[in-house]
Amino acid sequence: MIVASKETKKYFDDLKRESLKLHTYATTARKKGYDPEPFVEVKLAETLAERVIGLISAVSPQIAGTNAIKRIEELEGKYSALDWRVAMIIALEIAQEKFCKFKDKREAMEVGIRTGFAYVTLGVVSAPLEGFDNLEIKKRLDGRG
Repeated sequence: MIVASKETKKYFDDLKRESLKLHTYATTARKKGYDPEPFVEVKLAETLAERVIGLISAVSPQIAGTNAIKRIEELEGKYSALDWRVAMIIALEIAQEKFCKFKDKREAMEVGIRTGFAYVTLGVVSAPLEGFDNLEIKKRLDGRG
């Protein structure tokens, strides 16, 4: 439980209420068909874990609704919020397809990398979606895997 003054709690409650109201307006406007997408791409999130998975689900929708958010929160409980190990472990587990399946191993690794980037950048920059272009898997110089 977070301890805060009445004023601080009211401030955050007001932010949440107004955000929900504006998101509803945006959803209604999008349904009118004037935008290319009939839905609002931005997901509302209260935690870093929700923000990260919401961001990643914009390019990999299969990750939405999985236990990835819960797993990030578990890792934060074990290591602490913003710990680099959280990013590394969640990236690895997504690449190992522990939460959902991808079309191939390369895509699984890409989504894992994007999720790790999203976590360390607090889910507020577009680098995980636009800065990381793609992953290429190549043979080693000695010809092995």
